[in-house]
Amino acid sequence: MMSVFLLDASVLSLLSELRLPAVLLIAIVYAGYDLFNKRDIPDTIAYASVLVGIVFTAALDWNTMIYSLLIAIVVGALSYALYRVGQLGLGDGFEFVALSLIIPLQPVPIWLGAVQFGLPFILSIFIATGIAAILLVPIYYISRMKGADFKKVRKGITQNMMVKSAIMVLAYGSLFLFMTYSFGFSYLALAIIAVIAIPSVVMIIFERQIMLQMIRRVYPNKVEAGDIIALDLMKREDVAFFRAKYPKFGKLATEEFVHKVIGVGRKLPVYKNAIPLAFPTLIGVIISLLLGNLLLLII
Repeated sequence: MMSVFLLDASVLSLLSELRLPAVLLIAIVYAGYDLFNKRDIPDTIAYASVLVGIVFTAALDWNTMIYSLLIAIVVGALSYALYRVGQLGLGDGFEFVALSLIIPLQPVPIWLGAVQFGLPFILSIFIATGIAAILLVPIYYISRMKGADFKKVRKGITQNMMVKSAIMVLAYGSLFLFMTYSFGFSYLALAIIAVIAIPSVVMIIFERQIMLQMIRRVYPNKVEAGDIIALDLMKREDVAFFRAKYPKFGKLATEEFVHKVIGVGRKLPVYKNAIPLAFPTLIGVIISLLLGNLLLLII
């Protein structure tokens, strides 16, 4: 393979060997900062990880390099859009872009050796990360609940919850039947769907308790740029009050918003205790390297 920048063959060989360790290292670094640095990823780490990704992309042939850059642009745009609506941290977006640049195409999985049909590696990471998060969120938050909380849950189970749970089970059951009809019965497919379906139903039942554990009500001087505000837990008059101070007030706490409301005496519900996404992402990276795209395993 010849790099578009005509890099030395020894350099190309070295970069090729370092792709997997580099992906793992970046995922570990992001997870470490997310877990032990109050979910704050330093700007230098974010920019450096993307720069590392660009170096690895530069070692690819022309067609693969263009493909890698296009994937990174799409991932970056989608991550930024999710960040602006308060659904994703900006640091997580940098991590996804870096990972997609280092390994643009899903490599042959270490354990199974199955063909991956040229699918983007980041797609495998997204799927595996989502499954890991679905598993970790209820385990993490329910393990912190007390006996009184469980009594409230039992008393608070509504017809709406039961309907949502039933729809969820039917949806996953229908998916499994479709997969069985199309590709034959598979214990592995059944296991993966069960691993997704069961925690999903649990999250529906414990949704309010999990959300309340994620939230801390703090004064604006404790709000940081990038924090996510739980608008659905605010009273209408409080939302109107903050929008009078800052017309663009929404889920995402921007630097401008923090500056304008820093001295306000009303508290805001902020997701200060949300589980760090970089840890499920690390699990997603490991699963993707070992097993490949989980959707291909199901079918």
